[in-house]
Amino acid sequence: MNRVTALLVSAPLAVFAFPSTALAAGQVPAAVMSMVRLGVSLVGLLVAVLLLLEAARVGQVAAGGAIAEKISYVVLAILCLASSALARWVQNFASGVTIEQVQLASETLVIVAMALLALYFSSVRKALRDFLRSMTGSQMLDSEQGDRGPGEREDSSRG
Repeated sequence: MNRVTALLVSAPLAVFAFPSTALAAGQVPAAVMSMVRLGVSLVGLLVAVLLLLEAARVGQVAAGGAIAEKISYVVLAILCLASSALARWVQNFASGVTIEQVQLASETLVIVAMALLALYFSSVRKALRDFLRSMTGSQMLDSEQGDRGPGEREDSSRG
């Protein structure tokens, strides 16, 4: 990661980390806490939408490739993450829904998203492993044939 990217990532994290001590101590008024929760859930929703758009673009670009073959797992995982963010929005606007219900639904959706991502990365790992094995085998065959003279190759192909 280059320095600019590290700075851009760490600055918002530092901003969100400092109020966390006040939030953990319970010294924040309820109105401020509600606004912070609303802001964080909005940021989560926007990030989930951006992730969904980027995953769809990757699927379009890499159509037909071995890695993109299972891109639907990633898209479904991002949908689960976006639904998790939406579940938190339901808590802000709907009455009759308890915090425990929203947290359970949100955590379940995050677990499903992680399982889908694990499936995707497992399939990518297997595809890359098979690709590397086939490339290594063909490279070894090419190097063996390259070591022989032209007359030797013809003799060995005749059997």
